[in-house]
Amino acid sequence: MEDTTIHNGLWWMPDDEGKQIPGTLIIERDRIVLETIGTLGSESPMDHFVGDGVVQHDVIWGISSESKKISIFNSHEAMTFNANCPFSTAKYTPQVVAIGKHISSLNEPGNYDVKVYIDELPYWFNPNCLHYNGNEKLFKWSADLNNAHQVSVQIEDGCNLELQGEVHFSHTKTGMRVEVEQLSTLNFVFTKPVSMQDAKRKVFAFEQFLSFATLSPIQYSRFQLVDKDNKPDPTKQWTIEILDKKEKKMGSPERFWEYLFVYETIKYSFPSIIRRWYEEKNSFPIRAHLIDSVGHRGTFCSNDFLIVAQAVEGYYCRYKKDGLGITGILKNLRRDFSDIAILELSDEDIDCIRDSRHYFSHLLPPGKKEHVVDGLQLYNLNHKLRKLLLCCLLSFIGFSNEEINKIFAKSNNSFLRMIDKSKRDLEQTEPIKLEGEVLSTTHSEEFCPE
Repeated sequence: MEDTTIHNGLWWMPDDEGKQIPGTLIIERDRIVLETIGTLGSESPMDHFVGDGVVQHDVIWGISSESKKISIFNSHEAMTFNANCPFSTAKYTPQVVAIGKHISSLNEPGNYDVKVYIDELPYWFNPNCLHYNGNEKLFKWSADLNNAHQVSVQIEDGCNLELQGEVHFSHTKTGMRVEVEQLSTLNFVFTKPVSMQDAKRKVFAFEQFLSFATLSPIQYSRFQLVDKDNKPDPTKQWTIEILDKKEKKMGSPERFWEYLFVYETIKYSFPSIIRRWYEEKNSFPIRAHLIDSVGHRGTFCSNDFLIVAQAVEGYYCRYKKDGLGITGILKNLRRDFSDIAILELSDEDIDCIRDSRHYFSHLLPPGKKEHVVDGLQLYNLNHKLRKLLLCCLLSFIGFSNEEINKIFAKSNNSFLRMIDKSKRDLEQTEPIKLEGEVLSTTHSEEFCPE
């Protein structure tokens, strides 16, 4: 999506098409606002000031100057009225915008498929569309869509998830410059009506899966509904662009070497893994917390340790056995993953995790617990605990210990480094900061002063 897109047009309530007012829809990555001359849904501007609470509209329809139908959903209204001016102005901040069709609600079913672009997806799932062949005098780039990578998995009755490579061409009017880009797309193919809300849930679940696979926050860059009932030209797709506010993007999608695993690593398990991922609908909230607990943060302090410790404890109580203390949980998990090569959790580590967790959680006075650590020791302890949480998540979504070992062996993610091994490489790493002191580690995180 471009940094800013602007749609000038006329706007009205679906049940009051006779009252249309001019306005401008401004869409940015982290802000969407409709600015109008006049207000919607009220006979008098004063009604907006004497009413109770904030005015909200479920849906507003519009037609842009490019003749595009637009629907905006769940809009809060803020109005400005000057008694000396013959008109009022208003701002509407919608939650979701659909460009290409008038839709009555987020839950209105339609005959749609879904197409999604995610910046990180081509690095996780190689499209394999472009091929190079050349010698000293002849250079050839070819786009071969017949042999592009693609996979299709039925995740539930009436819905297939598909990953597919595709190619985009662009050129100048004179043809002196040609650009070719290969991409991977996420597609959902439905054989039954689906609402925009249900489609968004499907997309969010895959974003969550890819966030875990890449250990970085994933958000789609483009989300389209393919309207199968509206095809003026049967050879082309008629798409409805879906837009909503997003957080500012951090990091670079090209850092694929930091991914926990890519599609090629798990391709034989992918159908069963992704099917189970979608079947566990009730686990979405706890799964989101667990994934966030193992993500890159860039800095480290005691609260990060507490988040990971709580996530491990929450995972065990939710999916294994409730009522067990942190010591028993860690020993049982260490036993469950005893054949995972990168784990290095000793009895002393478990004692330190237990006492440090209590110390930082309850703000205990110094000396109250015997095995409390901080600084670089706490950072290393958190690193070991985070590797255990990765094992828990991989096991939860269906990987065996043997498969987990293979995933770790093929990954270069810094979360998987061994503490003892890293001590031999301290001089070759970037410095980190702890309360004014300069220390070293193989990870680029920094300590925050407590």
